[in-house]
Amino acid sequence: MTGGVTVPKRKVPVIPATPANPPAPIGIRELDRFSSESIDRWNAYSKDLDELEANLHFALEPERRRLRSELIAALQQHQSNSVDIQGWVRIVDFQFTLMPLSSAGSLTGYGARFNAGMDLDHGTLSPWPALYIAEDYETAYREKFQLKSSQLVDGLKPEELALEQGRSHTTVILQGQIDCVFDMTVPRHLEAVAKVLKKIKMPDRAKSLKKRLRMKPGDLSMIHNGQGLYDAVLRQNWRLLPAQFGLPARSHVLAELVRASGFAAILYKSTMGSGKCLAIFPDKLSDSAYVELADKAPPQVKHTRLDDNSADDLAGWSILPPSFDR
Repeated sequence: MTGGVTVPKRKVPVIPATPANPPAPIGIRELDRFSSESIDRWNAYSKDLDELEANLHFALEPERRRLRSELIAALQQHQSNSVDIQGWVRIVDFQFTLMPLSSAGSLTGYGARFNAGMDLDHGTLSPWPALYIAEDYETAYREKFQLKSSQLVDGLKPEELALEQGRSHTTVILQGQIDCVFDMTVPRHLEAVAKVLKKIKMPDRAKSLKKRLRMKPGDLSMIHNGQGLYDAVLRQNWRLLPAQFGLPARSHVLAELVRASGFAAILYKSTMGSGKCLAIFPDKLSDSAYVELADKAPPQVKHTRLDDNSADDLAGWSILPPSFDR
């Protein structure tokens, strides 16, 4: 003690021993280690996978065409519905605010779930447009950003995860009436067409490639019932085939048949929430069908109503290169 103040006893600092092989400073982290043999094996698997998917499309397409009249007749067995559109929602990027009912964007890239876009490989499906709307705001938001509006992932908002941070969007409320709607909200509505598809067998070459790729029995199978078709169209990631192989998605193939069967729209459950969505084919609308803005629009908006008269202007055909046939 000194002058009544207690001086704490100092601890002798411990100097850590220097390791014989000090770790390298943090920089580039090694995520995987592989050899040239691994790369060769992966390339071989990739070629087999490409051939498998191409075989499943191009070998099966003649079979679908052979059965086309049966497939269309099976779809037409399903009673067409009319959907009353009151308070339905569409969210568009701000730059397209003056064209809120245009479906031109659906023709870009690979399209969307129920319409083929211009980037699919030639010789598969010709593009057609679709206007996508949802029955409420939350469903429309989830469909656009693939997350609910209040959800954060590692602190990131849905707009940021969608690589649209800082971009503005416009929400429009809609009203109208759409006739000749194919209801795809329940698997049993696909039972009749699945029964026809069941006649198509997996090609022998696809079976061989499946074995070489060591795929499990459940990894790849043909359609046998309505539930299987429903899962392939609505529960599987439709973007996989177009993005990886340039081929139409299962939902594209079915939607083309639905259009050919005389339907003007497909009603389906949102894959991101509990609400329903409509994929409307503008070029298939009847004289009495329409979708219009429920609120007064700015004077610069040319079309506030999608119907038989405005369908050509709003479909977006003009953005397709001349090589594409309508």
